[in-house]
Amino acid sequence: MSNLDSEARKYKSLLNTSTILNANLDLYQLLPLIMLYSKDLLEAEASSLFLLEEKDGFLYCEVALGEKGEIIQKYARLEPGQGIAGWVAKEKKPILLEDAYTDPRFNPALDQKTGFRTRSLACVPLFIQDKVIGTLEILNKSQNRSFENSDIEVLNSLSEMAAIAIKNAQAHETLKKRVLELRLLYEFEKLTVAEKSINELGNWLLDKVLEFLEAKAGTIYLADPTLEVLRVLAARGIPEEAIHNIQVPYGEGISGWVAKEKQTLLIQNLDEDPRYDKSAKYKFEANSLISAPLLFRGELLGVISVNNKYSGFAFTQADLEMLGAIANRLSVTIKNANLFHKVLDTDRELKRAREVMHKILPSSLPYVGGLEFGVQHIPYDNVGGDFYNIIKLDENLTAILIADVSGHGLSASVIATVIHTVVGTFDPDTLSSPSKFFTALNYALYNKLAGNFLTAFYGIVNTSANTLSYTNAGHNPPILYRKSEGTSLHLETKGKLVGVIPDLFFEEYVTSFQPQDRLVLYTDGITEHSNAERTRRYSEDLLTLAVRTHSQSNSAGAAEALLKECRTYCHRSDFEDDVTLLIVDRV
Repeated sequence: MSNLDSEARKYKSLLNTSTILNANLDLYQLLPLIMLYSKDLLEAEASSLFLLEEKDGFLYCEVALGEKGEIIQKYARLEPGQGIAGWVAKEKKPILLEDAYTDPRFNPALDQKTGFRTRSLACVPLFIQDKVIGTLEILNKSQNRSFENSDIEVLNSLSEMAAIAIKNAQAHETLKKRVLELRLLYEFEKLTVAEKSINELGNWLLDKVLEFLEAKAGTIYLADPTLEVLRVLAARGIPEEAIHNIQVPYGEGISGWVAKEKQTLLIQNLDEDPRYDKSAKYKFEANSLISAPLLFRGELLGVISVNNKYSGFAFTQADLEMLGAIANRLSVTIKNANLFHKVLDTDRELKRAREVMHKILPSSLPYVGGLEFGVQHIPYDNVGGDFYNIIKLDENLTAILIADVSGHGLSASVIATVIHTVVGTFDPDTLSSPSKFFTALNYALYNKLAGNFLTAFYGIVNTSANTLSYTNAGHNPPILYRKSEGTSLHLETKGKLVGVIPDLFFEEYVTSFQPQDRLVLYTDGITEHSNAERTRRYSEDLLTLAVRTHSQSNSAGAAEALLKECRTYCHRSDFEDDVTLLIVDRV
């Protein structure tokens, strides 16, 4: 075969490889594929992929293929500039070596540990835009040949495809984590409402975490701040009779270190870590461990540790990040679980739950140039499923959300809190698009609400362009009153309920939002209000008329007046559902 034919074959293979890589969104299946294609395409004996850990700046080997590739994965971790991969990542330049051992940048330590003998190598950086995320390396061209500049060109092309595929897979992995966190929180809430004991909750919780991280053993500790010790709440991998006998002082052993330092910890080889107590009476049979503190606003609630992966490999930084994310959510859940257990007892405790619910609502309406706000929020039973938010995205863009969880009371408020937590994980790109916002929220909530559903309206006000882009997910149509024209417009759309149907696309609409325009958002607690005999009911038409009547009042005064009119019309002050009214004025 001629060189021309060989090159054509390589680039044809690259096209096929690109299609396959970008069709795979599972990061842990994707990385071996990248290694396999780089190894085979360039006729190498081995290949390795190092990813950059942003927090600490070191490179770690997620996967290596070739002779004893698994051992390379277990030990390979490079500081910035260390070894060939470290140099390539730091300098952002490719490198080609005919004889690795003649170059001072080459570190033979990995060869010594693995028994693999490196002769020639080629290594290129992985870029996402101008940012290095890792390196791609091939070792020892087959039949004792050396790599050439043309190999570097092919490897560069492959690295570009790999970087894009890794970015897509990481984004997919992030979304999966969000869904997991929601599922854990919601299922935890169901157990809380069922009044399970803290021990039952702990055992259920640990099983869920081990299932997700594909591990056999682990422990959840609860902190005793008075004695500064950790006590076991739930454990897998040690004798059950030992659970009540274990106390870990802060600062001692692995879990004690995590408790004292309040930091996550990844140990790839426990035997080499000085914090590991090899003489402990009860210990796990494992060589790798990840651990994270359970913190709520700086308060140590406990520690969660996971070890012994089913695969037998060491934990990775990605595993640690997952555990850290879970720990953050679980800390809030544990804190809320304690609270929600108490609110079942007395009215005083129920008021405390209302305070928790109020924490997800804006404590004060933000100042936004060109906008004014007025709000009335009345939960039916101290706590409820209505909530709203105003998010200033940048100098010109402001997001407005009003939402209503079906039902009311404690269960609805817990679901509202969970939804608020999920929304808090959305990136700016998602928050800046009503369509993307509801698509992501529906994906996260589908089949997780146990019969409940969510209606919501989400809009983006652009004060520079004088526009309102919006999507309505089955919610009451807001009223847009144009004072200069004296007209009212109901922003009706065909949006579906959130959390009921999978894979929904939400259509986005745009309308003008000029100075003197007023947007009135509300929940159905207003338009379904009636007198005690159910013979007189408030309606959207009456609300629209009231908006016109009070158009001269400022936003805060108008919000108060609209609720007063509703109560007066029905001759009844107490509402039978959660009520939220939010007015947005363009000034």
